[in-house]
Amino acid sequence: MGEDDRVANDDAAPDEQPARRARGGHRGSAVLAVGGLIGLMGLVVVGYGLLALRQNWFPFHSATPREVSLEEARRRFLEDRAADSRETRPFTPPAGVYEYEGSGSESLSNPPRSQSEGPLVPGTVSIGEDGCWSLRLDYSTNHWRLWDFCTSDTELLQTGGLVSQRWDFGSFGIENLSTMRCRPAAVMMTVDMAVGDEWTSTCRGENTQISGTTITTGSHRLVAVETLDVGGTPVEAFHFRDERTVGGVQTGSEVFDTWLARSGLLLKVVQRIEIESDSPLGNITYTQESAFSLVGTTPKA
Repeated sequence: MGEDDRVANDDAAPDEQPARRARGGHRGSAVLAVGGLIGLMGLVVVGYGLLALRQNWFPFHSATPREVSLEEARRRFLEDRAADSRETRPFTPPAGVYEYEGSGSESLSNPPRSQSEGPLVPGTVSIGEDGCWSLRLDYSTNHWRLWDFCTSDTELLQTGGLVSQRWDFGSFGIENLSTMRCRPAAVMMTVDMAVGDEWTSTCRGENTQISGTTITTGSHRLVAVETLDVGGTPVEAFHFRDERTVGGVQTGSEVFDTWLARSGLLLKVVQRIEIESDSPLGNITYTQESAFSLVGTTPKA
């Protein structure tokens, strides 16, 4: 992945031992996770495309946000990939660009503004080193989100993530990059997980438009094991629900339902994010609602 598309690996390593899950709905000790797909991917990690309208305005003359084409995502993947391992790793999907379809919207309360997501959303899986990989979803030309994962023989761990978002206000615009880091890494899947298993977690991050630290805390629970139809192919899907609270310099909530294949590949995501931020123009509420599903299990690149 590109240099600005990943979080430094020294913030969470796969050999850090997160607290074990609690069975039967009993929570284990807190571990750190990205609020987002989960909370990603979560993935989660966090709906921090949060905009405080501060001094960092800039001339911006972009057209209305549009979907990112598969070819655009493919070119970036081929230019940015750091490794192209052909080895089969636990909890690691094949590298490449996947196609997701659905719909979504995001809005600001002050000044009132909204923009759409999809209906096509490329999902790029990039394989790194030392058992780590990332998933990037391009909701539109104005908004992408990336989750970083690392694996062991027994677990899929989430180590951090990035969110980039732009808003056009005619003669000016704003752009925000959110960086989340998790210590220790959050457990996303294990080889012996069972329905009802739950992990709690906390993660911290910063935004380029907001001074201070944003903190997300909550649970990641295996709700059910289901079968999804992905391009005419039945795929075993592990349905997780993330319910998270956002605090620190921003406040709000995030609810993510994600369906993951045994390889860790995102099959489907339904998310609802609502976060408030203070700004020189007063309180701003950011809302995002999205639902996207994988079209086919074979990557396009």
